[in-house]
Amino acid sequence: MKRLLIAFAFVLCLTGCEKLPLLGGMIIDWYPVVFDIQVVDANGKDLLDPSNDNSWLLGTTISFMDKKDTIDQACLDNIHQTRAYLPYYDGVKLMSSTRVLPNWFLNFGEFDGADSYDNEKLTITWPDGKVNIITYTRKFNMFKTDVSKKVYKLDGVKCSNPIKIVR
Repeated sequence: MKRLLIAFAFVLCLTGCEKLPLLGGMIIDWYPVVFDIQVVDANGKDLLDPSNDNSWLLGTTISFMDKKDTIDQACLDNIHQTRAYLPYYDGVKLMSSTRVLPNWFLNFGEFDGADSYDNEKLTITWPDGKVNIITYTRKFNMFKTDVSKKVYKLDGVKCSNPIKIVR
């Protein structure tokens, strides 16, 4: 009985998947575009950490393409943990993670991971009226598995994601 089950599993493995015509038969799940924004002072102090009184964030607006969100008290009270999920636009969230230092960051997105972006501007308007502009460029090619080159610029200066803003 055990041999029959193993033989059946082997045959199923060999015949269960049909080759896809594109990408050499691979199935690819394109990761969505998400902006992770860190905010620190000149001394490197994490200004998003709730223990540092982050209420100065209230009223901050973040916009990208046709999406706009404002940070309110509910955003600060409902702290999100990082997790895997299907892509959907979820606005701006205050999140904590051990993968970035400092640990607190604003997470804005998600946007279509299977799309190209040409100098799209993400605008952050802080409550004191100051503005930071993050420019995002990504040339997407669905026939290449190495995805694409991503270019982030903070106020015209090339940077990486997570984006660190010094205030």
